[in-house]
Amino acid sequence: METLIMLVISILPVYLILKYIYKKDNNKEPYKMLKTLFIYGIIICLPVAFIEIGIEKLFPDEKTMSLSMLFIYVLIDVALIEELFKWIVVYTMSFKHNEFDQIYDAIVYAAFVSLGFACIENVLYVLDSGILVGLARGITAIPGHASDAIIMGNYLGLAKLAEANNNISLKRRNLILSIILPVLTHGIYDYCLFTGNIIFIIGFIIFLIFIYVYSIKKIKRVSSNNHSL
Repeated sequence: METLIMLVISILPVYLILKYIYKKDNNKEPYKMLKTLFIYGIIICLPVAFIEIGIEKLFPDEKTMSLSMLFIYVLIDVALIEELFKWIVVYTMSFKHNEFDQIYDAIVYAAFVSLGFACIENVLYVLDSGILVGLARGITAIPGHASDAIIMGNYLGLAKLAEANNNISLKRRNLILSIILPVLTHGIYDYCLFTGNIIFIIGFIIFLIFIYVYSIKKIKRVSSNNHSL
């Protein structure tokens, strides 16, 4: 029974956030496509884990790192690897897809990939660490992954719009931002936690509120102005 409760706690935040994002789409994406993106988000957890373990060996122990070294470590070994793999899936599987005909579509695609990844990650964490960890991650890690996806999807959507307008330089700029900005937000999130410093924990809470508000506003704004490309 406890295992079932932990599974529900792990999966429910993912379901609720995806449901909210999906409902905001005025021209719904095919269920089969979204299911595939979600599954690929789960699949990439395995190569990501292997790469992160390999890179981790190149750095000293976290407890002995300086704050600057810790930031580099978090940015490369966690944020960059995870967001890059998510980006590759979203870009290769959806950017040229016929269904990608509105800017908001990219937010939906990125969310399904990112939260597929976050879902399996969350299940493993919660089964290992318990219900309290699941409750905490339900209001931090899962919405955090979703916020990174919203940023990524927004700029992928803008890149698609630039492509439709034959503005290649703007397309390239938005594609670059679609990976750099999620890496930075993900990196800041983890860095504040990894330090274990009370000042950084307070900064973490402020940062969470900021990206949550930003993400909700971005969803509302883009979905309400979701014209065909």
